[in-house]
Amino acid sequence: MGALKGNQSGLLTAVSATFQPQETSFQINKGHGRIEKRTVSISQDLTGIPDFPGLKTLIRVESERHVYRANIIEFSTETRYYVTSLTETAACLAQRIRGYWGVENKVHYVRDVTRRRRCLSHSHRWTRSVLGNRTKLCP
Repeated sequence: MGALKGNQSGLLTAVSATFQPQETSFQINKGHGRIEKRTVSISQDLTGIPDFPGLKTLIRVESERHVYRANIIEFSTETRYYVTSLTETAACLAQRIRGYWGVENKVHYVRDVTRRRRCLSHSHRWTRSVLGNRTKLCP
């Protein structure tokens, strides 16, 4: 499964222009001060789609997000497209996509925390070395 982005602009344009949903799954998630509604639609009609190795299913994810911050509701929508060689139901593919982003977010969190610790330890060493040298110079 792969997300269609600018690196496959011809395929992305064709999919967004010709996508006709054959099956749809709905999800609503609440938490962390937001409500997100996702509509995952799939199509196995590849008419008008450029050849792509192993392509069997097109996926469209429409997200609607309501974020509550300081008595203000921020509203946003986003449409993403994916391609896959799998021939599963819309609900199964929705779970796969959701699971992928869960893993991706956890990886970034761990990497961010690790880098932050590393930056702190490097800056702490630098501070120690500068201050240590300074105190040696001063009587």
